[in-house]
Amino acid sequence: MKEIIILPAVNCRRSQKVLAYLDENQVTYTRIDLETEKGQQMMADYELRSSPGILVDGVLVNPFDILEAPSCRMKKTAARQLFGLPA
Repeated sequence: MKEIIILPAVNCRRSQKVLAYLDENQVTYTRIDLETEKGQQMMADYELRSSPGILVDGVLVNPFDILEAPSCRMKKTAARQLFGLPA
């Protein structure tokens, strides 16, 4: 199983879409809000430049790898591959 950490920002539509997708697909993840002290430290450590921060097995993933801009629709094939879901 992959270790997934999501660092969402308050009122961020991209963050809401990613969290909803993970919940709908029953993917286990750890949530660390960006506004917390730990979230701020992780943001600095990983040089996070956009939200949500997505870490899969310790590797930072660009949210636009799984989200279409500007609609914020999930790229379902890319998301399934990233999060280790069956096709």
